[in-house]
Amino acid sequence: MYYGFDVGGTKIEFGAFNEKLERVATERVPTPGDDYDKLLDTLVGLIEKADREFGCEGLVGIGIPGMEDAEDGALLTSNVPAATGRTLRKDLEQRIGRKVAIDNDANCFALSEAWDEALQGEKSVLGLILGTGFGGGIVFDGQVFSGKNHVAGELGHTRMPIDAWFHLGEKAPLFDCGCKNKGCIDNYLSGRGFEQLYAHYYGEQRLKPLKSSSVMAKATRKPLSM
Repeated sequence: MYYGFDVGGTKIEFGAFNEKLERVATERVPTPGDDYDKLLDTLVGLIEKADREFGCEGLVGIGIPGMEDAEDGALLTSNVPAATGRTLRKDLEQRIGRKVAIDNDANCFALSEAWDEALQGEKSVLGLILGTGFGGGIVFDGQVFSGKNHVAGELGHTRMPIDAWFHLGEKAPLFDCGCKNKGCIDNYLSGRGFEQLYAHYYGEQRLKPLKSSSVMAKATRKPLSM
């Protein structure tokens, strides 16, 4: 059995797959993004539950919006802050007693698309993900290309292009990013970006920020202008 995890800033999607790569189980739970121990417990709980259900120890793979440090395996992930600086793969391996594969979620997405029948003949594939954040992955000859430091294709942490910046107008906000830089695309072209931009331009300060789905619903009812 194969166990796959899509760990996002908002939710964790779990899937179990048989030898034919047919999905035989799935579960979705909230991501404990601010509590590392709870994050580990959640992943371990889903793995152990599947082990009991299928009577085996499944192979575990995780896609997460971030990347491992090439030297010590510590994660940099701005959308799951509890995991930043932590060795999630190693810690999870110790808890479940087996190897764990982990990679950037956009790399996993791009690889899945590259292996799809429609794209198997293509030499290179670029995958882009827009969710809580924004990410990208590059595949050459059927293999993920992540570069020496595992950041190749991670377009979300490049700075906003100047033409796009001009489009935001004179009062353009310079948002801080979880990677410790400012102005990363991840904080503009994403669900979180929609929320921050709406709050900045329309001045709706709330105890609870307006969710991106509500911002988009407002946009479809009445055109918004900066």
